[in-house]
Amino acid sequence: MNMTNSATLSKQALPLRKTSIFLVLFVWICVGAALGQWKSDDKKATDSPERKSVNGFGAHLVAVKEPRDFIQEWLKPEKPKIKSAEKAKRGESLGIFVLFAGCKQVNGVCNSEVDYAIYKPDGSIFVERNAQPLWKKQSPPTPNIQLGSAILAFSFAKNHPSGKYKIKAKVRDLNADISFELENELELKD
Repeated sequence: MNMTNSATLSKQALPLRKTSIFLVLFVWICVGAALGQWKSDDKKATDSPERKSVNGFGAHLVAVKEPRDFIQEWLKPEKPKIKSAEKAKRGESLGIFVLFAGCKQVNGVCNSEVDYAIYKPDGSIFVERNAQPLWKKQSPPTPNIQLGSAILAFSFAKNHPSGKYKIKAKVRDLNADISFELENELELKD
């Protein structure tokens, strides 16, 4: 993702807001760590397009319906029930989140970022946000999984094309010099 794409998005974003075609919000939250591990059925989870781990730093890209409800579920003291959205309808409130664990501490602080991009079914950019702070504060205790600070919330409007939208997140732990991409899909149905 380069500056040209960001500049193009900025030029397009103003008319989109004015016509209420498209809404992109960034919700910045600070949440407590939730207990959990990168496990599936009590075994270490294997890497997949939406979930990866490199040298102890792991991340999971999640798309959900009703992002505010998801955040409330995450804040509960018990293990949250995470239900990823695979299909969406026009007008539904949607959120893209990155869950992470194991960021490297420097002076007790993580320095991690995420670049978000959503691609329309034809491969063109739907939305792009770069260098968003995934976590830039005191490190969560290992091996706790943390909800990242950069959250992309949006909805589809009537004129958005039906089909599969590809969601990408490039996650970086700047302290550890680790970077990898995550990918997920969300299908907009008529």
